[in-house]
Amino acid sequence: MATISNTPRPGYVWDSTDNVWYPIGVGGHSHGEIPATIVDAKGDLIAGTAADTVSRLAVGTNGQYLKADSTAGTGLAWATLPSSGKVLQVVYSETSTDTSITGTTFTDTGSSATITPTLATSKVLVLTTQGVGVNKTNPANFAAGGIRLLRGATVLQATNTDGGYYILADTTSPYGVELKSSQVINYLDSPATTSATTYKIQIAASDATTIVRTGFDNGYSSIVLMEIGA
Repeated sequence: MATISNTPRPGYVWDSTDNVWYPIGVGGHSHGEIPATIVDAKGDLIAGTAADTVSRLAVGTNGQYLKADSTAGTGLAWATLPSSGKVLQVVYSETSTDTSITGTTFTDTGSSATITPTLATSKVLVLTTQGVGVNKTNPANFAAGGIRLLRGATVLQATNTDGGYYILADTTSPYGVELKSSQVINYLDSPATTSATTYKIQIAASDATTIVRTGFDNGYSSIVLMEIGA
């Protein structure tokens, strides 16, 4: 028999088991290849929509994941990872500016931080450590000061100068009284906005002869803002 190379078409193939040549290329042909034109962009997927039927699933956006979805035409869908309970961003601010406040009016210390929430449903966890001191040059049995946290003009952690978060020194020394300490305020806020939001610290003294200070002796005060997905 002639070899395959010089056998007239349709041609043959040798079956060593049957020890016989079988014709090839005989009869009708059908091609089931998926055409390249079915996809339109980088990352497109080909998904089955029914028996022997396929369709294009357009690429998702950066960071999305693919999930099964029986309501979708292809049975698949791109989805964004849930943000619930996750830290979406962190903002940190510190200052060592020496600020002295005399009197009972709460006044900005310069310790502040601004965050722009990515979602209006997010919460903001505020963690603050403030180096604060009080002193009184005239002999007295106490010197007290108040400290409070605000979002913009809204007081979040309400205090007064002799209660709540406070700094207190108690002595009858003829040289006056003085106390330096670190005050901590932690607060979970729900600002309900995607606009830039500023949190700040204010302090006040218990009376007109008491001085409340921050940033003395190069002491640092800090604020940490953490956006938490709701």
